[in-house]
Amino acid sequence: LRKTLKKGQEMDEFRDKVVAITGGATGIGFALAKAFGEEGAKILIGEPRQEKVDEAVKNLRALGVECDSTLLDVTELASVEHFAEFAWQRHGKVDMLINNAGISGARGLLHEADLEEAHKVFDVNFFGVWHGCSVFGQRMIEQGTPAAIYNLGSENSLFIAVPKSIAYVASKHAVLGLSESLRDDLPDFIQVGTIFPGYVDTPLTGNASGGMNADEFASIVLTQIAAGEHFIVSHGHNMVHIEKRYHEIEKAYSTYAPRYPGDDEYDVRKLIADHKLRKAKK
Repeated sequence: LRKTLKKGQEMDEFRDKVVAITGGATGIGFALAKAFGEEGAKILIGEPRQEKVDEAVKNLRALGVECDSTLLDVTELASVEHFAEFAWQRHGKVDMLINNAGISGARGLLHEADLEEAHKVFDVNFFGVWHGCSVFGQRMIEQGTPAAIYNLGSENSLFIAVPKSIAYVASKHAVLGLSESLRDDLPDFIQVGTIFPGYVDTPLTGNASGGMNADEFASIVLTQIAAGEHFIVSHGHNMVHIEKRYHEIEKAYSTYAPRYPGDDEYDVRKLIADHKLRKAKK
């Protein structure tokens, strides 16, 4: 699934690839389904709303996209297992999973936010991704062929883009941590990445206007996935906010925990490696 592309080069590598997308009936998920499908990929979408599933499949097939769907609730592990079984029965493999399903909610200051709503946000945005990675990751390991998992983070994974959205922001920070941990743990033949949408016009963003068109965003995502990137980005101005956070962290370390010769004495990676080496020698 990795290839360095020149501008305008056709992405033939997606032809006949099987791409499963959670929440793929609307918004960014649907835009990605169209983008991959128009490059010849075989699309599977999972979505809990039957009317949205039916409409999405109808529209995709009208574009000539090979598409199948099933009802899916990412908060239920059994439902995700059913989605995977459906995918493998239909095509005998899955080349890429995009954990796209997400919701917002529990708005306001922390002490004002509805705790039940906050749990729902994490159930979908974080544990829904966990379920997808767990179920499809295991199957991809057993499949043994090059594959990929991409998780929908947000610019809110990198800095606080939306005030008074603490549950959503925290869930998207957690998705980045999950993705990076998974990328470190899985075999090299499985690519793991995080997609960082900025403001994109979708049903999730409500009635506010001025965001990036979802199809334009999907095109940007496709190019980076084809190039084998694991940080999938779009809105360049985000670097202003990212650099601010980085410089604050850098200042804290340079002031209170500056570098010194041999400062890897407390490096956790080194300590774990040293411990394993000592055990191996016994």
